[in-house]
Amino acid sequence: MRQPGRRDTMPLEAFPSIVPHGPGTPRLRVAAVMDTWIISGPGRQLTALSRALQEHGIDLRVFMFQRSGRPPSPFIGYLERAGVPHVVIPDNGPLDAALPGRLRQAFYEWQPDIIQTHGYRMTTLVFLLRLAGLRLPWIAFFHGATDENLKMQLYNRLDRMLLRRADRLVVLSEENRRVFADVAERVRLIHNASFPIPPDGEHVRLDHLRQPGRPLITAVSRLSPEKGLDLLIEAVARLSAAGRPVSLAVAGDGQERAALERQAAALGIQDHVHFLGMVQNVTSLYSQVDAVVLPSRPGREGLPNVLLEAMRADAPVVATAAGSVPDVLAVPGSGELVSPGDVDALVQGIEAALARGRSPEASAARAEAIDRFSLERRVAAHLSLYAEVRPDLLAGAPLGAAVAATT
Repeated sequence: MRQPGRRDTMPLEAFPSIVPHGPGTPRLRVAAVMDTWIISGPGRQLTALSRALQEHGIDLRVFMFQRSGRPPSPFIGYLERAGVPHVVIPDNGPLDAALPGRLRQAFYEWQPDIIQTHGYRMTTLVFLLRLAGLRLPWIAFFHGATDENLKMQLYNRLDRMLLRRADRLVVLSEENRRVFADVAERVRLIHNASFPIPPDGEHVRLDHLRQPGRPLITAVSRLSPEKGLDLLIEAVARLSAAGRPVSLAVAGDGQERAALERQAAALGIQDHVHFLGMVQNVTSLYSQVDAVVLPSRPGREGLPNVLLEAMRADAPVVATAAGSVPDVLAVPGSGELVSPGDVDALVQGIEAALARGRSPEASAARAEAIDRFSLERRVAAHLSLYAEVRPDLLAGAPLGAAVAATT
């Protein structure tokens, strides 16, 4: 792992647009720039993709940032344990004017063929480098947006403006594709993949949350308005009032936590709604619960990693029809698809999921559903995308069996 120094010593005019690779080097180098401190769903997706692309001669290296004064990022350790090459760049905070220069220097040292960005901050950094003369192809990924506060709303509006300047823009759902209809010719839909996730982090036990006569359900989510946790808490209250009580374990954190705790108390169900905080090893939860619920509001989701992870773990799922969720639950019996924003529909979906449970028929339907979102198909889509922006390196070259899987 290389940590570039803080000085930016390479003049802009020396930054090459096409970098020749020496003998024995990969035929394509992709610099994937991601700004995350936690082990997020997009981070796990990128890790699995990097490992899989190595078999096709593609070196996807993760470029990430370590904020000064903070403990080492858990994501750095995750990449190291996975054997994924990465570059860590020092970051002195939001007002660090030298950060674009350090990122540019890191690019120059490694000499990628393609830049790939994940997240609004990375979109902005690479856009600024483009203005300053960066001539490498740029693929930007839109993973969805949050409405946590006015600042995030402004960031997301800026992000959507700058994403349109990329050579290719990748979205995770048809819903998000429509947001960028004005640049439709450059937009590509690539779904997240389902793949085994090795246990990482402390195993979280939920035994103490189980109560006689109360099924245990969970939501794994950022606690922000678009995730619809307030609707789920209302649904739990209605189930309790109807004599069909459940307990809810919420894994995740965010600025809505205090409001959600107050809501549970106001509804008189505070003893049955448990906030676990951030859980690194989320896969340890799925086998311990009776259902996983995704109550998202429409317009902000792509393809939730939690949905794919829970179904791979054979957990019954309830999810609103947001983003690409209907595509995943297209197999009859694989999960309960409900209307967004409809608490009554959410109540009915939870009851149906609990009734269906882990029956052989439901398990088979979930397995069939996630097979449609294999890592091989995601790899094939990326290989085709890379060939679009770097035909000089990939056009006409055999891309392996993964491409054949999509035809």
